[in-house]
Amino acid sequence: MHHYFLTALGSVFRFQEVRFVEAVVEFLKNGPVAQIILVHNLDCPLKKKIINHSRELDSYAEKELFELYIDHYYRINPLESEQEKVRELALLHIGSLCQKLARHPLIEGVLREEGIGIGGMLIDPPCQKLEAVPVEAWKPSAISIS
Repeated sequence: MHHYFLTALGSVFRFQEVRFVEAVVEFLKNGPVAQIILVHNLDCPLKKKIINHSRELDSYAEKELFELYIDHYYRINPLESEQEKVRELALLHIGSLCQKLARHPLIEGVLREEGIGIGGMLIDPPCQKLEAVPVEAWKPSAISIS
């Protein structure tokens, strides 16, 4: 079995860029890919910057994550610790990415045809912990396109 990694700052991918999406689709069609796992580092300075309301949000990834944070402010902000807030933001982002993949007009068909599942994983390097995010709702058979 082979493992491949697609990475981007803050795990923010530009699904609106056709060339990027076409390259991803081509890769998924040609490779033996069983599952896409969206990995989030809980020790990520970028996510901490977002939840601590930094005024210096310069990158595309920071702006996208900040928008997600604002959309879910009342769910994230009441949490007590920075670690809990970062974890919640990461979980929300995994869910958002799963939905974007599952509903993308060029990607969703390949996921179904190839039977590719989508899952998530949270990593916390200082604590040496990995946490799988349940994938049941994002399996190809469970994805409903409306």
